[in-house]
Amino acid sequence: MPMAVQEKRARAESKPTRAQAGSRLFEPYRALGYIASNTPHSIQYRGQATFITAGIGRSFHVYDAEKINLLFVGPQFDNDVVSLLSIGDETFVSSGGQVIVCRRGKRIGELEQVDRGEIDSLMQFGDYIIGISEDNAVVIWDKNSREIFTEIEFQSESFRVTSIVHPSTYVNKIVVGSAQGGMQVWNIQTRRCLYEFKSFGSGITCMVQAPVIDVLALGLLDGRILLHNIKLDRPVMQLAQEGRVTAASFRTDDVPMMATANAEGDVALWDLDKKRLMHVLQGAHDSSIPSVDFLTGQPLLITSSADNSIKEWLFEGNEGIPRLLRHRSGHFAPPQMIRYY
Repeated sequence: MPMAVQEKRARAESKPTRAQAGSRLFEPYRALGYIASNTPHSIQYRGQATFITAGIGRSFHVYDAEKINLLFVGPQFDNDVVSLLSIGDETFVSSGGQVIVCRRGKRIGELEQVDRGEIDSLMQFGDYIIGISEDNAVVIWDKNSREIFTEIEFQSESFRVTSIVHPSTYVNKIVVGSAQGGMQVWNIQTRRCLYEFKSFGSGITCMVQAPVIDVLALGLLDGRILLHNIKLDRPVMQLAQEGRVTAASFRTDDVPMMATANAEGDVALWDLDKKRLMHVLQGAHDSSIPSVDFLTGQPLLITSSADNSIKEWLFEGNEGIPRLLRHRSGHFAPPQMIRYY
């Protein structure tokens, strides 16, 4: 038998048959009715446009913030999306212990895999991507090479990592919060702990950089919100809301206001000049609110929730009471009936 015929027959035999490959008839294209989930959304600025990336189970959606129109649908992953981070044209997605890189809804690669379980709380720090691993370590990747830059391990019994923030102007430094209520300042280049704060008496659930340098907002499990000067290790302000603090954000349009959310679906609005509560959006959502974000330089607040909705709140005047400008929502409970359009 000629060699060319033998090679052709070998290639034909090595190809999977239609039965072996499986029918493509029932491959998923996209799911209808999914808007958002309990995964914190990611806000991305591209010129004058603003985009919202929200997790929806095993995929993600990218919306424009102007009208909350759906722009891109991410690929289907093997596991649920745990954390999202949008940078430029790329979206970094933590799912199933991997950090997958997507562009315009298409999977293009992944960060070097680390065998540490799920990766949560993805955050950008210059040319680095930082995340918290399931086995209580902070993992840092080089964004460009996609390789692991370094790992910092902690003892779960004394310091269970819950959140990370990069303080503005602090070169190579991150602040790490714990379930025990303490904080530590680390230099990621030298992998050294530079300073450790005393426990605040309740677990830290979120940390946000304030508009003022050296000041962080700390959300605690017992509902307290602390504004703390980390350079002087001195409290600036203490507030308290109902329920644990799930997220916080500051206005940046010259209005001294902070928004905080809880697991019951409420959003509290604070006057930072007068150090008092201005208003509570009770039942802003029907479930936990994992993320709230004031858009940069605008009187607009973006909230997303596990109740499968994204809402935009507009602040008019100085009374501090917003109105619902627009929203996009899906079923909060399993649907009972389906009809074709």
